[in-house]
Amino acid sequence: MDNMLLEISDVVTITNNKPVSINVKSGEIICIFGLNGSGKSVLLKTILGIMEKKQGSINFFIDKKEYGVCLQFPEHLIFKETAFAEALLITDNNELMAENLLNEINALKDMSPFYLSDGQKRLLFIYGYLETKKLIFLDEPFVSLDEISKEKVAEKIIQAKNQGKSIIYTANREKDKKIADKIINI
Repeated sequence: MDNMLLEISDVVTITNNKPVSINVKSGEIICIFGLNGSGKSVLLKTILGIMEKKQGSINFFIDKKEYGVCLQFPEHLIFKETAFAEALLITDNNELMAENLLNEINALKDMSPFYLSDGQKRLLFIYGYLETKKLIFLDEPFVSLDEISKEKVAEKIIQAKNQGKSIIYTANREKDKKIADKIINI
């Protein structure tokens, strides 16, 4: 299990009675795919321990500091006073990386992160975690983004995979699952 990051065995969530099993190894992209209301976000939150599971087991083989999470509403993840302070937190206090991240999403250092657009907030977390974490959980990463940003997110996910990082993301559109190595249908 030297490159195993996460093992999910027969997990049943509060909204779905179908058991889910996933083994996540380094350098994989996994899409949890389903229609709106099918329980994708609930499964993600269950894996993360935010919601209770009905049955099954979830075992992480990495430290919590080695994974990042961008939930569907990233404004719930923001609590710093400036975009730069938030970027520093996301990039593990790497000032150069934080500045580059803000430049990439067209944000000013001293602005409140709450003034960022929905797309900018999402990109702040997605880009930051793809740079700094081994395992990245993304809930609907393509929502609230223009077409160019969607393509760039897909490219960055693939780049992260090629660096040995693993990404688990949810999607409800066929075209959004094309970059996945594994698809879990909910």
